[in-house]
Formats: sequence, structure tokens, C-alpha cells
Amino acid sequence: MYTHFSTLSRSTLILSISLSALATASAQNHADEPVRMENYIVTASPFSRDQAELASATNVLAGQNLLIARQSSLGATLDGQPGIASTWFGPGASRPVIRGLGGDRVRVLNNGAGVIDASVASPDHAVAIEPLLARRIEVVRGPATLLYGSNAVGGIVNVMDARIPDAMPASAITGRVEGRHGTAAGEWTGVAAFDGALASSLAWHAEGLRRDADDMRLPGGGTLENSAVSTTAYSGGFSFVSNQGYAGISARRFETEYGVAGHTHHDEHEHEHEHEHEHEHEHEHEHGHDVTIRLVERSYDFAGELARPFGIFSGARAKLAAADYKHTEFEGAETGTVFKNKGFEGRLELLHEKLAGRFDGAWGFQYTRSDFSAFGEEAFVPPSLTQNTAVFLFEELPLQPLTLQFGARAGEQKISTGGARRNDSVWSASLGAVLALDHAKTWTLGASFARSERAPGAQELFADGPHAGTNAYEIGDPNLAHEKSLGIDIGLRRKRGRVTGALAVFANRFEGFIFEQATGAIRDDMPEYAYTQRDALFYGAELELVLHLHESKSHSLDLEFTADTVRAEDRTARESLPRITPNRAGLALEYHSPALSAGLGVQTVARARNLAPGETPTAGYGLLGAHVEWRVASGRGVECELFVRGTNLADQEARNHVSFLKDIAPLPGCDVTLGVRLVF
Repeated sequence: MYTHFSTLSRSTLILSISLSALATASAQNHADEPVRMENYIVTASPFSRDQAELASATNVLAGQNLLIARQSSLGATLDGQPGIASTWFGPGASRPVIRGLGGDRVRVLNNGAGVIDASVASPDHAVAIEPLLARRIEVVRGPATLLYGSNAVGGIVNVMDARIPDAMPASAITGRVEGRHGTAAGEWTGVAAFDGALASSLAWHAEGLRRDADDMRLPGGGTLENSAVSTTAYSGGFSFVSNQGYAGISARRFETEYGVAGHTHHDEHEHEHEHEHEHEHEHEHEHGHDVTIRLVERSYDFAGELARPFGIFSGARAKLAAADYKHTEFEGAETGTVFKNKGFEGRLELLHEKLAGRFDGAWGFQYTRSDFSAFGEEAFVPPSLTQNTAVFLFEELPLQPLTLQFGARAGEQKISTGGARRNDSVWSASLGAVLALDHAKTWTLGASFARSERAPGAQELFADGPHAGTNAYEIGDPNLAHEKSLGIDIGLRRKRGRVTGALAVFANRFEGFIFEQATGAIRDDMPEYAYTQRDALFYGAELELVLHLHESKSHSLDLEFTADTVRAEDRTARESLPRITPNRAGLALEYHSPALSAGLGVQTVARARNLAPGETPTAGYGLLGAHVEWRVASGRGVECELFVRGTNLADQEARNHVSFLKDIAPLPGCDVTLGVRLVF
């Protein structure tokens, strides 16, 4: 049960009803027959598990849901999923925000390895991932996040693609070719992906994408100037596959050029500055040069899995990802600031089953290295080398009807900037439990408690300069202490019956929460903000309900309702924290059959009320969306799928409260995307 209109909503209370299954008519379908909701197997943990078997709260986009949700950026693709918002900085850049937490507190992975880019440094920096090439996106909170980093207190987002095959294809060559056109920005996108076998145990994969889009159309007419996007991505890989596992390598190039809406560079004699206490883009200029970003990343990956026992272990997984990232900010035709990040991440997981006769789990080691630098007029962070080394474990103990899940991680972070060095040792632990409330496991109750510790990053420690992405002169503090948090998450789930769904409540209490605070000074015509620490509290709830109106072997109709809300408070000053998603609500109706799927939905976002000092409010809104997919099989092994997706069909003005652009630009106006997809 997942929201099919996630691109329409931008807030933290989500209400959505979606009919993911309708039936033409099955007279034999009795009301008391069990109807099973769409349960995905979550792989962002040592062993694949049904979502209802995890103490952690999870979101999954795959298959038809992912096809409909895909946008040009990762944040926009996930926005509207329960508990997930977006930093939306125009069509070219957005990053996920989970339960009010973003930036370095949300770890973005690609096939289980960390993405090496500069998206954490600024909201106008794109994530170096192309959602249209993803085959599955998983979002996980709770004990399993410790497998990937102590800083992932908000959660992890794992974007999974097929660059490295982990199994042999069903035939000598398979693939998909897709083309789509969006009306709001005149977008044209083409995608091609192919899989094949060179021998009985050698599999290969190749894929490519090209996107061109003009300036985005705004509600009521007009366009968001300097918001055009052009993207090229291609990759290839191959694997040796056997009944004992696989080992493979891949290479990828990702390149995108996009306008940074709201950014205009001015010569000193032209510059006029207007500002408020909150460091957001609340001004426009009549003269100047548009700022555009050209991002290029080359990455190389290795992945392997041994699926046979050795010693006390039942198997092993290894991953190595290396990337050379560069993005250049152009001020008109002139080069402004250049950001580079060269790094790699390696991790090894040793899996075991029934250790001491009871425990299933994984032990592991992870090393990450990031050589980051920025040069130019707005190089607000000095060049830095960051190294993270960690050991971790995840254990599961079945005590029917109770299952316990435990995670722990200990690591060391080293940061050097040439003139300064800092070493930090951190540790985190989490305990979760899942209780089956009935023999058939129709009802389950999950709970997790986590103690997390995050060392401050190079930007928080050593920033000293103008940052156009946040319209602030940022000042770091090399004396910042560790950020510590205690989190609790409780969820009740029902996965069979006429009504299925989940209810979750959560809270995170931070000691030494790191954020930027206005000093009241003006430097370089920008308000000065200094990184500081306060105690903070994040809490909220999420609800998903699905009413299965009808379900048969060939047709289904569901009604889905979801709602979530989050609050974030500075406990020291007794004030709200800025850019926290307002309450949201939505309703959708969907029909599915082998040949046809269709849906109609609306999502509403409440007016932002819990504002930080100086923060401007955003009005509430409701967005109407619809989609239709029609599938035709040729009988020759080729399936053709035609799809139409409409977003903001009423062309209503809506502003994302989480975005730094909220006072400059609303979200896109009415957009209709038409596409055709061939699968063979």
C-alpha cells in the first residue's frame, strides 16, 4: 500500500487513499475471504524479510508504483511517501527528508554503498542518482540503519539498479526501451536497458538515459526562469554467476546540467540585498547572470556474494564503490565555484544463521574515504579529507511469537583540512522487537529503541564563507561536540483482511543537535549563520490504511488512507525548528487488471503553523492527480505499455515549506506526462 501520487504532496502529515486493486467481478469473492495487502520483501537488512517482520518502519517503491512515482530527482520521486518530504530546489535538485531530518542525517545509498557526491553540502546540489534507472527504492529506519552508518539517524534511502547482475537472465537478451514527454517543462526523456548472457555463467547489463527539459511552467502561467535540466547517464557491468553466488563489476557516467532557480550572481555595484531573519531565498534581482550547475560523476563498483557456508558463517557479501565527482557552478558563461569529491567506500558483511542454535544476523566492516574540495568565490568549506572506519553487527533472535532484533556499531571519524585535524570515536546501538498478535501473524506489533551518536562533519566544523545555496554566510565551529539521540518507534500492522495497514508513532530526543543559527550580523551582503548545538525533540505519527473493496485473480480495487505528522522543537529555547513539513492528507482510487491500471487521487497539505523565529509561513493546498497504464502483449515476447500521468491537474499554486525556494517559486503547474515502454 503505497501512495501513487507521491509527486503531488509536499509535507509531513500525509493522507492518501489509493485503490490499488479492482475487480471486474468475481461473484465468488466473499466478504470474509482474506485479502492480502501488497507486502514487499525489504532487502536493506542482512536477510530478506517481509515488511511486517521488521521492527523498523519501511517504505518501498517498486514495479508499478515506482513507474508512476519516478521524477527527475530522488527527493521528488519519494516526496509524499509516508514520513518523507523533499528539499525541492527546482526540477534539477532535491534530496529526501525523513521525519523532519535531512542532510547528513539521511544516508543515500546506491546498491547498498554510499553515494559519493556533494548533495549533503547544499540543497541546490543534485544527488548523483538517476531515478528512472532504478528498479527499486527502499527507505529504512530503526536497527537496520546501523549497518550503513551511525549518522543515519533519520534513515537510509537505498536506490537499487541492475548495473551489476546478481543472477542469470531468463533468456539470451532481455530489455526495456522507454520514452516519455512531460508538458510542464517540455521534457523529453529516453531510457534503454538491456540484460544478456555471454555464456552459461557470465551475465551483462547495459543502460542509458537522455533527458532534456525547458524552464518549468508555473501555476496560472509563466515559467520558473533558469530551471531547465539536461541529463545524460549510461553504465555497463557484467558478473560471473554460479549456484554459490556471484561477483561483478560496473562502470557508470552520470552528467547533468541544470539551472539553479532563484540564484543570480551580481557584480558588486549591481548588488541589492533584501533579507529576513530566516536564511532563505526571499529576494529577487533585476540584473545579473543566471547560475547553472554542470555535474559530472564517474563511478566504478564491485559487488559479490558467497552463498555457501564456511566456518561459522552461512555466506558473505562484499561491495566496493569508487567515484570521481565534480560539479561546476557557472555565473553566466564564467566559472564561479568548483566542487570536487573523490572517494570510495568498501564494506564486508559476514552472514550467519542459527549461531548458538538461535541467532541469525551479520557482522561487518566498513571504510569510507572522501577527499572533498571547493574552489571559487563561494567556496565556503575548506578542502578536507574525511575517513570513516566502523565495525557493526545485526542480530535476530526468534522467540515465537516474539522476534528480537539488535544492532550495534562502533566507528572512528578522522577529518583533516590541512591546518586542522579532528578525530572522533562514536558508537550506536538499537534494540527492536516484533510480536505476532495472532497465530496467522495477521496482526504484528513492532517496536525499536535506538541510541545513536553522530560526529559533526567538515562543513559544520570548518565552514567559513558565503553559501549561495542557503543565502547565508556560514561559520562552522571546530569545538562542536557529538550529536547524540535517543529514538523510539512503535508500529502496529495488519497485513490480511478486508482492511490492512499500519500505524506508527515515533520520537527522537537529541542532545547537542547541530543546526545553523542567525547571529544578527551581515557579511558579504548575506545574513551570518553560525553552527551551534541545542537540545531538540522530533516526534510524530504515520498512518496507512487500505480498504480492499474488491479483489480477484484478475482485478482489484482498494481504498487507501495514509496520514503523518511531525513536530520539531528546540528544547533549549522552546521554539520550533525551521523547514519542518506541515500536515498533509490525500485520497486516491485505483483500479488494476492485467491489461489496465488507472487511478485518481488528491493530496492536501495544511498551512504551516509551527514556525521558527523569522520563518515565513506557507499556505495550505490540495493537488489533484491521475494516471492510466495500458499493457498490450504482442505474443512474441514483447509487451507494450502506454501510460499517462497527470499531476496538479487543477493548476493550483503550492509551495513546499521544506524548500529554500518556497518564497521565490511554487511547485510545478499542471503537468501531463505521456510515455510508452517496451519490455522484451
